[in-house]
Amino acid sequence: MKQLKKHIWLILIALLLPAVYGCNGNTTSANKADTAAAAKPANDSASPVAADTVNNEQQFRLFFAKFKAAVKANNKAQLTQMFSFPLQTLPQWTNDELKSAPVDANSGLISQSEFTGYYNDIFTKDAVRLIPASTEDDLSEIDKTTAENYYITLKHVTDKGSILYELEKQYTEDNGKETSFGFVFGKVKGAYKVISYYRPWPLK
Repeated sequence: MKQLKKHIWLILIALLLPAVYGCNGNTTSANKADTAAAAKPANDSASPVAADTVNNEQQFRLFFAKFKAAVKANNKAQLTQMFSFPLQTLPQWTNDELKSAPVDANSGLISQSEFTGYYNDIFTKDAVRLIPASTEDDLSEIDKTTAENYYITLKHVTDKGSILYELEKQYTEDNGKETSFGFVFGKVKGAYKVISYYRPWPLK
């Protein structure tokens, strides 16, 4: 009787072991699959579009910080290198204005050699004061899908898929007259540059 009970227990143990352990005495294959799935990151890689946007913004922020510092120091040589030439200097035009009168965009372009002559007209005492003090509120990101001809024209010199940014400053001159100026920045050959300067009246 004792021998029979011993055989029964051995049979029961033999039947129960596979249910608890795998063939090799380890975690079952199903559990392995669950563990592997849990260990796998939810996102194997970030969206290429999102990554590109972040990269553009980081590059621009670094450039803009250097731009503000160069203006504050009135570093003419460094600032010249931060502009893309030929530089557009016409007052901004709108699509509505184009309906009534065409704009000759080429008439506002200045070369690097011409830039020297216009330097003090661009970096006036007000500009040198206001640009370094610029904040996030003064900056705009131009929508990639914008239909405004002004920005579309500027995009022709920038890297495909890159983002345009804009700095606009409105202020009151010593004579009490309100005025403004602005810069548009774009990525040219992998680096951000100033691609346009504008004010209410033509620079050239």
